[in-house]
Amino acid sequence: MSPVRRKVACLFPAFAMRYKDFSRRSGFPPDAGNCQAEPDLPGYQEEVAGFLAQASAAVEIDASKFERPGESVLGNGLQDDLQEQYACYVDSCAVGSLLKKRKIACDYVAGYSMGLFAALYHSAAVSFEDGLRLIHTASTFAHEALDDGQYGMGVVVGLTADQLGGLIAEHCREVEVADVCGPHVVIASGRRSDLQTLLEVSAAEGCLHARLLPVCIPFHSSLLRGVEGRMRGFLRQMQIRPPACGVVSCVDQKVLSTEEAVREEAATNVWHPIRWFQTMNRLLELGVDVFVECGLSDRLCNLARNLPGHCQIYHPRKFDRLFAAVT
Repeated sequence: MSPVRRKVACLFPAFAMRYKDFSRRSGFPPDAGNCQAEPDLPGYQEEVAGFLAQASAAVEIDASKFERPGESVLGNGLQDDLQEQYACYVDSCAVGSLLKKRKIACDYVAGYSMGLFAALYHSAAVSFEDGLRLIHTASTFAHEALDDGQYGMGVVVGLTADQLGGLIAEHCREVEVADVCGPHVVIASGRRSDLQTLLEVSAAEGCLHARLLPVCIPFHSSLLRGVEGRMRGFLRQMQIRPPACGVVSCVDQKVLSTEEAVREEAATNVWHPIRWFQTMNRLLELGVDVFVECGLSDRLCNLARNLPGHCQIYHPRKFDRLFAAVT
C-alpha cells in the first residue's frame, strides 16, 4: 500500500512579525567550541539575492532597511512602512521558492494580513512584480486615507475576543477588534491613545500580556474602509490568474479558486477584520496536517500550536525535518 501524502499549507507572515534568531546571513556566529558556522537554511541567501534583484528593478529598495528590518526607522512614515513590507515579501517569496525547488507540494496557502500578497505569488495568481505593486499601492492608499492622528495596532494575550470587545465598548469605542489569532490572542486597531487605554484596562482585567505593535496604520479596521474602492480600480488594471492551489481567505475563510475571488480578497484585505484562528481551523477541515511558515518569523508557527488535534508545524530553521517527513 502506498503511503498517504500529507496535505501541506504554506503560511505567509505579516511584515511586523519577526524571529530574532533567523536571518539572511549564511551562518550562525560560531561559539567558542565550534569554529564552523552552520547555515540557517541552505540556499536561502542565494535565493534572497535573486528575489532582491528582481524587486530592485520594480521598486526602490533601501538597502540598510532591508538588511535590518525593524531596527532602523526612516524619517518618512510611508517609506518606512513600504521598506518593511518589501523586505517581508522578498523573504517570504524566497522561502516559498526553496520549498518548490525541494518539490514540497503545497495544497493551500494563507497569508496573514499583508502576507496575502506573498501567498498570491506562491499560488501563481500574481507575478512577483505585481505582488510588489499591490503592496506599494495598498500601503500608499492606507496612509493617504488617514488624517494627522496617531494610529496603530495592539495585541492582548490572555483575554477572549468577547472579553476584549466588552472593554472596548466600555472604555474606548474608537478601537476595533482587527483579528482573533487564537482563543486568547486578540489584535485591536485604532487611535494610538485609545489603544493605550485599552491595553491599560486589559492589564487591570488580568490579561497575561498587552502591548502596542510596531505598526503605525490601523489595518483591518473601518478607518481604512475607503481604501477598498481605490484598490478595486487598481486591480482592474492588473493581470490575475486563477490560483494553482487553494488560497484560504482570512476574511471569510472561503477557498479562493478564481480570478474574481482573488480580486475581491485583495480589494478588501486592508480594512476588513480578519480571523486567523478561524482560517487555521478551516485548513484543518480541508485535511491539512502540515503547516509551514514561509518567512523570517515564528509567530504563525506559535499560533498554530493552539490548534486542536495533531499536526506538524515547521519553521524554516526546521526545514531539514520537513524535507525528511514530506519528501
